[in-house]
Amino acid sequence: MAVIERDNVKSGFMELSGLTDSEAEVYAGLITVCTEEVEKALDAESVTDDSDKGICEFAAAAEVFYRFICLKAAEYKVMCTAEGRAVEKFDEDGRIKAARELRDSAASRAERFFSGDGFMFGSVVAY
Repeated sequence: MAVIERDNVKSGFMELSGLTDSEAEVYAGLITVCTEEVEKALDAESVTDDSDKGICEFAAAAEVFYRFICLKAAEYKVMCTAEGRAVEKFDEDGRIKAARELRDSAASRAERFFSGDGFMFGSVVAY
């Protein structure tokens, strides 16, 4: 039986990203992967109540959000100026940093629930 629920992780991701349910479904695979990664890293016996479960689900949602921001930053950004010239715009560093800080904070709160296998979100995606 799963300790954390994918639907709760998806809801958390939707709150963080501002995406609708249908928009978030595009990232269903990413949501599943992050949910499973956190699930596998947990020491299920240490998650004793809904509050503990919520902390773990938020950590997974924050990881989904971080990866989402990295994916969005990697997209080719082109803007059209008032003169009709196409220019590239790629100023996502602040968003990536903020998402990383959120993810790291959430992981830090959930750290007590992880088994001692050395799991760290930072080693999952290097950006």
